[in-house]
Amino acid sequence: MKEQVLTRFQEMYKKPAEGYSQSGGRFEMLGNHTDHNHGLTLASTCSLIIEGAFSKEKNNIVRFYSEGNCDFEISLDNTEVVKKEIGTSQCFIRGVADYLKKHGYRIGGFSAYVESLVPPGSGVSSSAAFEILIGKIFNKLYDENRIPLLDLCKAGQYAENNYFGKKSGLLDQIACASLGVSYIDFKNIENPEIEILHNDFKGFQFVIVDTGKSHAELSDLYSSITTDMWNAAKKMGHEFLRDCSEEEFKSNKSKFSDGEYRRAQHFFDENERVKKALKCLKNGDFAGYFACVKASEASSRNLLKNAMVNDEYEGSLAEAIDISNAAMDGEGASKINGGGFGGSIICIVPVSKLNKYLCIMEKKYGKEHVFPVSILNKTEEL
Repeated sequence: MKEQVLTRFQEMYKKPAEGYSQSGGRFEMLGNHTDHNHGLTLASTCSLIIEGAFSKEKNNIVRFYSEGNCDFEISLDNTEVVKKEIGTSQCFIRGVADYLKKHGYRIGGFSAYVESLVPPGSGVSSSAAFEILIGKIFNKLYDENRIPLLDLCKAGQYAENNYFGKKSGLLDQIACASLGVSYIDFKNIENPEIEILHNDFKGFQFVIVDTGKSHAELSDLYSSITTDMWNAAKKMGHEFLRDCSEEEFKSNKSKFSDGEYRRAQHFFDENERVKKALKCLKNGDFAGYFACVKASEASSRNLLKNAMVNDEYEGSLAEAIDISNAAMDGEGASKINGGGFGGSIICIVPVSKLNKYLCIMEKKYGKEHVFPVSILNKTEEL
């Protein structure tokens, strides 16, 4: 696609591009609902990519065209929030620019032609992939590629939180930007520990299944998980569960509501699963990793309670996971991909079962909602 994007840029703007870059979506490997309490996660950069060709423009003007999505022009003379732009691509550009400017980096106008294979609303974080691409454009054109990866991620999070209005953590941006499998320790939220692995999962195929169950009006359910975990920590005199020991947690059991106890227990268990899974991946022990995934899925279903909405099984993530596991004859593994309640699941399918698997899942959810993907270990740059 690179040559096509460069050619389309030149056709549109009547000049050659000065730069080309890519970023990928992300999918969750392990560590469901741990980042907001400074826990441990494993996530992968996804081969569903967004790519763009770009060049400098004068007078802080941004001329932006995204194939099949949007076409607009804005000025970066103003990088504050513009209310009418909330929820649009413009707000992400303005937000990333504002963060970089406030942290001592140079920004300026640019023209860009963008194509995306990252499907919005499918649980692979299309917004974070877009934010990282915009950060790379500023980095290439105005900052000689000197902006650290973590600052690009923080710029994306800043835009997401303050300009788009979604209070997300840093997980999505780090996973989209890092390439490969990212082990992320959020104990120091300002400077998380990041370790990159490059596993090829030979003999297996990752498949994202979008259940089609909308995330709309589910924000209160998402927030209840975070709130329960924070409340449990506060009842032990801490701000976050990562500041507590599991022994302290268990000795204070009588203080917690049922939801607080279940969800805090998931947090402690999930951190241990991430540690174990990291060792398995380093040793090429896929059976051990799959066991961790299955245990995580059971915990999401039974402790977090984010596999269904109001215990409605039909059309739920729980049903999708059960169908997925049956289609693989119990091999491989399936789990929630992201916050849960709605959206998608991520499945690791043995190649020997793939054709049968795709037939079953496409018949149930539609071919347009079933995405075979791989781990993106490198991208092309210009």
